[in-house]
Amino acid sequence: MNYQFDTELISQHIIKYGVDIRPPIGLKQENAKLQDYCNWLIAQFPEVFETLLAGPNQLRVHRSFILSDGKRAELPTFVLTNRGVVFTFPQRLFIDQPHEIDIPGRDKIFRKAVEELRARFAGHKVPRIGIVNEFVFDTGEMDSLAVVASNLKNDLWRERARNLRILLEAPTEDKNINLQINPTSLRRTGKGTNVPEEVTKFGIIVVADINNRQVSNDLTKAEINDLLVFADDYIPDELIRFLNNEY
Repeated sequence: MNYQFDTELISQHIIKYGVDIRPPIGLKQENAKLQDYCNWLIAQFPEVFETLLAGPNQLRVHRSFILSDGKRAELPTFVLTNRGVVFTFPQRLFIDQPHEIDIPGRDKIFRKAVEELRARFAGHKVPRIGIVNEFVFDTGEMDSLAVVASNLKNDLWRERARNLRILLEAPTEDKNINLQINPTSLRRTGKGTNVPEEVTKFGIIVVADINNRQVSNDLTKAEINDLLVFADDYIPDELIRFLNNEY
């Protein structure tokens, strides 16, 4: 089908940094140190981290982002998981319409947060970091399932497809690149006294997960920086060209 992926068509974009920690940081054993770290995040970067939510089985920090129409969107921007921690930086949120979220120096904030994490938990290593970009590309009234299925070679497969999710692994020499592509849709009911009008808007979810392949050693600052630079270059250039079959 005649659909071209473009950064201008992105209706939502969220970036997540996953930090694997070995051995894992135990919530019960390290609760006080973890809460101190979260309070440090809130004090240092209030544009990303705002409210600490702590309990016996969870630890997370939320931020309420003000949208362009005055509404607010609350997201967890730091979460402790069984494998490590996840930092979330929204770049564009779709709530009735796309809203830009301005967070200058995103990579710089992440680097400082990781450095502080290592300093406070010196007995733990960081063998892997994953940078996940989650996109929703707007296809308007064009059926996104048909757009994704159009990449299938066989006509019969394209006609029979009712649901489709593409998973791809495209590793380089030292990095893993994992892509997930699947169609989505949003059905809305119009307001009015007459019979409600249903409108369906279509989109394509694209998730690009980039992480380091070598996980036997603790990552150095230079290796972390190399991973961040690679991801920043790959997303606006290589990914769009790949989605448009320009190779």
